[in-house]
Amino acid sequence: MAEPTAAQGQATYRAAMREMVLGAGAAAFVGFFVNLLHLALPLYNAQVYDRVIGSGNLDTLVALTVLVVILLVFGAVLDVLRSRIFAILAARLAGRLGRPVFEAAVETSLRGGSAAAGDVMRDLSDLKGFVAGGAIALPIDLTFSPVLIGVLFLLNPIYGLIGCVGALILAATGVATEVLARRPAARATAATGRTQAETATAIRSAEVIAAMGMLPDIARRWHRTQAQALDSADRGQATARTLSAVARLLRTGIQIAVICAGTTLVVEQEATVGTIIAAMAIMSRLLLPFEHLIDGWRQWVDASAAHGRIQSLLRDGGSPRSVVPAPVGSSTVVADRLTYVPAGQDTPLLRNVSFRIEAGELVGVVGPSGAGKSTLARLVVGLWAPSAGGVYLDGQSTFLHERSSFGAAVGYLPQEPLLLDGTVRENIARFRDAPMDAVIAAARQAGVHDLIGRMPKGYGTRLADGGGRLSGGQRQRIALARAVFGDPQLLVLDEPNSSLDAEGEAALVSAVETARQRGAAVLVIAQRMSILAKADRLIVLRDGAVAHYGPRAEVLAAIGPQRQAQRPGPVYALGGEVRP
Repeated sequence: MAEPTAAQGQATYRAAMREMVLGAGAAAFVGFFVNLLHLALPLYNAQVYDRVIGSGNLDTLVALTVLVVILLVFGAVLDVLRSRIFAILAARLAGRLGRPVFEAAVETSLRGGSAAAGDVMRDLSDLKGFVAGGAIALPIDLTFSPVLIGVLFLLNPIYGLIGCVGALILAATGVATEVLARRPAARATAATGRTQAETATAIRSAEVIAAMGMLPDIARRWHRTQAQALDSADRGQATARTLSAVARLLRTGIQIAVICAGTTLVVEQEATVGTIIAAMAIMSRLLLPFEHLIDGWRQWVDASAAHGRIQSLLRDGGSPRSVVPAPVGSSTVVADRLTYVPAGQDTPLLRNVSFRIEAGELVGVVGPSGAGKSTLARLVVGLWAPSAGGVYLDGQSTFLHERSSFGAAVGYLPQEPLLLDGTVRENIARFRDAPMDAVIAAARQAGVHDLIGRMPKGYGTRLADGGGRLSGGQRQRIALARAVFGDPQLLVLDEPNSSLDAEGEAALVSAVETARQRGAAVLVIAQRMSILAKADRLIVLRDGAVAHYGPRAEVLAAIGPQRQAQRPGPVYALGGEVRP
């Protein structure tokens, strides 16, 4: 039994997290010495003020200076090393998780839409930035605080008490910032997501919006959503800025408290002037991570949420498909009592659908809108998991089949033929490293070779915005060439002639006939019956169930009288005019 890709993704994630923990441990070890060496300068200042100035011994000054310079250089090297560790960890994290997260995101988009998948891809980028940006080092710096407080106590217990109180006050300020800014930040994030979604939708629908004068109304709605996002963001940022200013004021007050306490101790001859200088520098170092905690806390909370979403995606988003390549040997397709019920719904889109397509056969699917035709196409090519029953190619489930070997044997033209950003050649070749003659052969079979030749750079023409500058018929014909590329053994076409003119439809019929002659099993969903003139069998779907199934002539003979009995006029095959 092949290991399911979901489990494989989780295993990869656990391995990445283990590597992250080990790397963070190494960074913490280096960070301990980085923080320890930061004590060199304060202690150097204390010694200069207390010993060199008092004794006038310049040899001692030279020795102390040489020692502190060596320690500071060593500390800088260790600091660079720690930053490098974090950069390597971030790159390794993205390298390990990039592909499984991307694949899980694509699988998730099949069920929950592209928005959720896109959010998780941004989560991976944010998590990488969090690790590389150094915010992950905040706990390491905080754990060194007891050492700094201990040094302050050694200088004088009063300094230590001030340090403890100051650290607690700034920590409390950081927690207050998180509590008070959390809800406005969450509302701002949600509103920003809605604004981005509305923007993307408006850009995709620019022609409709402009043609029907919808732009002012759409702009007003977008402006309201954006205003809500900005208002929520301003509230959260105002709270954070206020508390950040309070934290800076408190930090300044603590520094003043150190000076006052130190001066009092010097006057009473309980401490030296050097201890004031050292205590101020150490106190600054002690309070710095607590002040950063105000901003760093939010970064940690966001990173933790991103971690949870990525983990959930890899756990639930991955499909149980096989990962063991299994080349397809036969073109025979069998649908056995196929049923599909969408998640969260009770009504099935398909119910108990069974049929068989042998090598070289063409089976057509007709039916009214909403009958389940496109759902059937998606199930046949394994995009969705059947709720019951299954579809089998060469005896193997089309949903569970390993995708690379399955994809090499299948051509699919969806109802909306989207092209990917890339050249015409790359799109037809499915972005594989394929020889040019194979690409041209597919284009010729789809009757689009001459059309491509009239493009600015031929097969090298780059298709931006998913081919948005091409006509619907041009996109459909290039997508047909992509579907027949590599001589697939199963060809599934969903409304392949919806945007084609007479020339394009003739090329489509020729491409389908060529696929049949070389032994491919062909399933065509159509409203216009011309493409099904040579179909071996027809399936008539109604309300997700098979109303008729059999040889083309028998099905046409059966549904013709039924439709004539329902209303006078031409005979229709549930949405397409029937002309045997």
